[in-house]
Parts: sequence; structure tokens; C-alpha cells
Amino acid sequence: MNLRLTPLNIVVALLIVSAIYLPTIPVLKGMPELGRIPLFIMMILCMITDQLFRRYIAKLKRIWLIEFLFLIFVVILIVLIKLYVFN
Repeated sequence: MNLRLTPLNIVVALLIVSAIYLPTIPVLKGMPELGRIPLFIMMILCMITDQLFRRYIAKLKRIWLIEFLFLIFVVILIVLIKLYVFN
């Protein structure tokens, strides 16, 4: 079995921890309101995206680069949507 660690695997692990931990803490500004369902949806999307990148990119070094750039793009997109749509 070829086990490779990638940035999206790390994000999935962090999402699992946050889905377990966030509902148990007292109300912080906006954190428990996120809910478990959006976190599970993000986990599933990250796992599917990771598998797609693994299927089409053979080298581990390129997977790290492309997935890291993908994560940066998604974060920038989320910030822009939050600023311009939900403001």
C-alpha cells in the first residue's frame, strides 16, 4: 500500500478534529455556528479532490505544489465571496 501524505489529507484531518471539537466548546464568536454538516461536506469534497489529484498527477512533489496552490485559491475565493457577497 502506497501511503502518501498530501495537503488535502492534512485539511481533512483538521476538519475531522474541528467537527468533533467545535460543538463541545462554549459559544465563541461564530465558531459553533459553523455546524457539523458543512464540515462533513467540506471533508467529502476535500477527499474527492485529493483522489482526483492523485489519479492525474504521478509525482508527490507536484501533488504537494498543486494541492497547496489549490488550497490558496480556495481560501482567496472564500475571502472574496465573504467580502463582496455577504457584506
